Amino acid sequence: MQKGVRSIAVVFGGMSSENEVSVVTGVMALNVLDRAKFRPVPVYLSQGGKMYTGKALFDVANFRGGIEEKADEAFFLDGKLYTVKGKRCKEAAAIDCGINCCHGAGGEDGLVSALFALNRIPNASPPMAGSALFMDKTLTKLAAKALGIKALPFLRIGEAEYQKRAAMAIRCAEERLGYPVIVKPARQGSSIGVLVAENRGELVRAVQSAFAFDSVLLAEKYLSGCREINCAAYKKGSEIVVSECEEPITAHKILTFRDKYMAGGKERARAFPADLPASVSARVQGYTKLLYRRLDLVGVVRADFLLAGEEVYFNEMNTVPGSLAYYLFSESLAGFSRLLEELIGQGIAEARAASGKKMLKNCGVLTSLRAKGGKRGR
Repeated sequence: MQKGVRSIAVVFGGMSSENEVSVVTGVMALNVLDRAKFRPVPVYLSQGGKMYTGKALFDVANFRGGIEEKADEAFFLDGKLYTVKGKRCKEAAAIDCGINCCHGAGGEDGLVSALFALNRIPNASPPMAGSALFMDKTLTKLAAKALGIKALPFLRIGEAEYQKRAAMAIRCAEERLGYPVIVKPARQGSSIGVLVAENRGELVRAVQSAFAFDSVLLAEKYLSGCREINCAAYKKGSEIVVSECEEPITAHKILTFRDKYMAGGKERARAFPADLPASVSARVQGYTKLLYRRLDLVGVVRADFLLAGEEVYFNEMNTVPGSLAYYLFSESLAGFSRLLEELIGQGIAEARAASGKKMLKNCGVLTSLRAKGGKRGR
């Protein structure tokens, strides 16, 4: 490998319904990394939880019909990536930094960040704690409330509790929220399992449908005619860089999976920058920066808000946004490459700072115990 070139593990796919979307993000990141500075190391995490690596992972077409026969099974150990062939393991790369491109549960929820941490790999993406918190839409609302950021009224519904007291849960949603109600799996993304209910029958069906994707749901007051506004942020040195605000455009009640990812012409339209009063844009950007700073995030995130008139409500935080939200900072793939370089530099700097902290070793607990067969010391 060329001297001074860093090996960057790009982990994508994931154990979620968003696996295919993550493949697009991951393959894009792999191919825009500056090869003069970085050696991209692809790591595909399958929906079954196995990891794969190899040259075939650089081409999204190879994932059609499955990638398992075209790539090598792999695993991380002590900062290195190894491949497995039969009973033999071989070192593939010593990893200098990792980027998480896994959308949804089983990746975006902190599992990949924990994998990096356990293997002492610097992380260019948000850390485990913030990722886990923001993956759960109900905990997200509580975090916003604690910071004085408005969110719409909501109700958390657990599957086990619902099976025992379904009628009570439906009645509570009606009394606290009123109709229409939007129902979401608490730990899914990309609008998967999300439905709007206008009456009791639709609410019951929406709850039952959402439980197919998660054991915890968010039922929330639905605002007819509200606007969706997005804003992204990342850390650069001691500065938090925020993007201009974006407004996705849809003809549906909610922004659908097809709106976000499938070819749909006008359905994929957006206003960027969003047509907003300067005071509203500043509020959205301020809330985004506040959430980023107070939750000690690193890497790029996208915060989503709802706008009713000039009233701003925090909706959710994406710690692994589609295409890593590069399009909110640059119109070109060259800009995406520069963004990745900045994220990697920040991740390595954060890891270097953390490595200087003390860890107690041989603190005396084990040596204070008597030899085998003796009594425990007190």
